[in-house]
Amino acid sequence: MPNYKSVLGADNLYYALVTQDDVSAYAAGTPAYLAPLANITIKSKTGMKTQYFDNVAMEVLTSEGESEAEIEIQGLPLATKAILLGKTFDSATGRMFDDGGGTPPYVALGYRALKSDGTYKHYWYLKCLFTPPDEEAASKADAPDPKNAKLKLTAIFTTYEWDVDGAGTMRGVKSVQGDTAVTEFDESTWFDAVQVPSAGAPAALTCTPSPVDGASSVAVSANITLTFSNALAANAEDGIILTTAAGVVKACARTINAARTLVTLDPTTNMAATTTYLVIVPGVTDVYGQTLADTVYDFATA
Repeated sequence: MPNYKSVLGADNLYYALVTQDDVSAYAAGTPAYLAPLANITIKSKTGMKTQYFDNVAMEVLTSEGESEAEIEIQGLPLATKAILLGKTFDSATGRMFDDGGGTPPYVALGYRALKSDGTYKHYWYLKCLFTPPDEEAASKADAPDPKNAKLKLTAIFTTYEWDVDGAGTMRGVKSVQGDTAVTEFDESTWFDAVQVPSAGAPAALTCTPSPVDGASSVAVSANITLTFSNALAANAEDGIILTTAAGVVKACARTINAARTLVTLDPTTNMAATTTYLVIVPGVTDVYGQTLADTVYDFATA
């Protein structure tokens, strides 16, 4: 049944740096909390032209451009402000330097809106650019007059194109939206990663290890990589470890790429020669909520 409830509130304002957007791929970093949200207004620029033929209106042409947002928040930490505006923040002195230079990075912006029946509308704008915020201050008087921070951004369509309708229609995307009033919508991992289009059911979560399972004569200095078919949920990689067959944990630096599809285990020292090692992948979950069964891969060093 359609849900027509009014919006009563907004919260969970998150941002993530866009690390890639070109014809080959779109990727964004792990979302970070931006600030407590007071108000957000997003207006899309559209164009419409009516064409007349034979003295009658025969066709209406429409187009959609960028969206402009005004966001009112409780306050903006200097370190976050520097990130959003491409400025320099000196953590040693706690100062941000606005020298007129710097290039603001593209970011993704996510939030949710509370409706009157307790359901939520969820949003991710995939490619946005912030401009310097308005700042106000006033003398303290007998009645409190708090001044909130006000941000402005522009959201545009991505360069990367998705098959949004599953019919081969490739398009750049400006936003992805969901509504908990829709039975099929799952909000549980919405803010774990920037949500991107997925026509129909998402692909099954799979993992491809390197070295391959059962490999032999692996160099003792080799790194271990795990390539996942879908982006992993936040912190899903934390339990992945490397051990000997006897269960002794091998110390490794564990990293994940910006797209959250490639986990690398880099042993802090060389592995032992002629030794069997196990890569333990304990039930990782992707951004769609799919969980990979507990998996163990093995290989032997040279």
